[in-house]
Amino acid sequence: MESVRVLGCEVAVGGREHQDYQEEQPMIGTRCRRLGWGMALSVAIAMPLAVWPLDLDRPTGLVGELSLKPISVDLEDGRSVEVESGVLLVPENRSKTTSPAISIPFYRLRSTSAVPAVPIFLLAGGPGSSWIERFEDPDYYEEIAFYRGIADVVLFDQRGAGRSKPELDCDGIRRSLPRDRVLTRTVVAASMVEMSIECRERWISAGVDLEGYTTLENAADVLQLKGALGYSSVSLVGGSYGSHLALALLRLAPQAIDRVLLYGIEGVDQTWDDPAGRLATYERIAGAAEVSEELGPSIPEEGLLELLRGVIERLEENPVDVEVAVGEGDETTHVLVDAFLVRLVAGYQAGRRSRPNAWPEFILDLHQGDYSHIAQAAIQLRELRLDRPMHYMMDCSSGISSQREARLRHDPAMELLGDINFEYAEVCPAWRAPDLGEAFRSPVLSSIPALVVHGTWDTSTPIGNAREVMAGLTNGQLVEVIGGNHGALYNLYNYWPPAHEKIGEFLRGRTVRFPRSVTTPNVHYMPRSQD
Repeated sequence: MESVRVLGCEVAVGGREHQDYQEEQPMIGTRCRRLGWGMALSVAIAMPLAVWPLDLDRPTGLVGELSLKPISVDLEDGRSVEVESGVLLVPENRSKTTSPAISIPFYRLRSTSAVPAVPIFLLAGGPGSSWIERFEDPDYYEEIAFYRGIADVVLFDQRGAGRSKPELDCDGIRRSLPRDRVLTRTVVAASMVEMSIECRERWISAGVDLEGYTTLENAADVLQLKGALGYSSVSLVGGSYGSHLALALLRLAPQAIDRVLLYGIEGVDQTWDDPAGRLATYERIAGAAEVSEELGPSIPEEGLLELLRGVIERLEENPVDVEVAVGEGDETTHVLVDAFLVRLVAGYQAGRRSRPNAWPEFILDLHQGDYSHIAQAAIQLRELRLDRPMHYMMDCSSGISSQREARLRHDPAMELLGDINFEYAEVCPAWRAPDLGEAFRSPVLSSIPALVVHGTWDTSTPIGNAREVMAGLTNGQLVEVIGGNHGALYNLYNYWPPAHEKIGEFLRGRTVRFPRSVTTPNVHYMPRSQD
């Protein structure tokens, strides 16, 4: 079953023979970003309801305490890795002198280099992805081992996520939307706001100070951990939200940062998605399919995006009732497929590189009136649950500048894509996150050495993000990976032979000149069957 990565979960939307699909490289520390309802919506897939904890699981100890011990971690492939496992206690809210302690768990791997470079801190995406939980995956560990050959490596879980205490979630809070009614902004927003208020109030009642879960507090945790481990300065490696955090650190404490390696850029004023940037990315991806030998002859002259526009216009006038199978037996149900749903998943897997790209086929199926795959997704997308509270608090507190908001509000690309940021406008007020302010969202100006790697097929954070951020990085280099996706750093490792050597030299503090662009091989498409 084909699937689309929507809001952190796999949602079935297709049915051709790629059941064993795996990403060619894990996108370490990257953010599984929004396709439409965004941060406010995840998909419930046969998960039992959680019981809300009666007692808040706070760490014991005082702010500033550091524990560290050697442990052996078993990887999934049978190898064992010796690491230093630790916990640092930090204030939940540094603006309050009586703030209780929360824990930041971390691993430190001492460098295997005879002459280690400046220590490397790995910044996870999300916000809320867990480096520690991913450590046992051999593919993730290989990336860590590469950095370990250069310097000490420190990876940690951000406050309120992973194995930190308290670990915040909204498990058990769900809503089901009727299948026989069209999805509308009003209906979805009302449910998400209601759920958000319920989750927020539960944690506040349990004694959590949610106002402490912001990117600035996250950055302060990094600096406190750096100092507790005895490092005067560190290098940062981060993608997506990890790049957002790294840029905040560049401004907050430039004296503590030696250099940065960033990819899938989300700048300090780029939390809200750019419709024009996303549409331009779709245009590049569609253009490659339209001239491909495998699929080009099957695509009508007007092109894939015009076909998509036609589908949306038809469904805006007349949503389609589709009968779909439920489960393994003969049971079926009816689902209304509408324009809102199509916009939500319109770009599913568009930037995939590691196998025949099925996105053009998906658009062609819709154009020809085959809504069966998207109807399957519709069943799951009507089961709503929330992401982590820290996810909302950090994204909503970072917010958007008034200037950017005014530009996005009138973006012509929304005619096709819809309002891809409506979840922020609707849901953020319910979380009452503190506004980090216009100063936080102003451009980051830095002369610290920076290497930025960004893909031109990144549908989550478009290439324009990187170009905009680079204007303030006076000692930075941007490598545009032509055809690269949200994990462009790993595309670079895969398709540019000098990548490991050159990036290793950069992280060792040497002056390295990188190419302005690297072109990936052409993506392969499945030839369209001729009926």
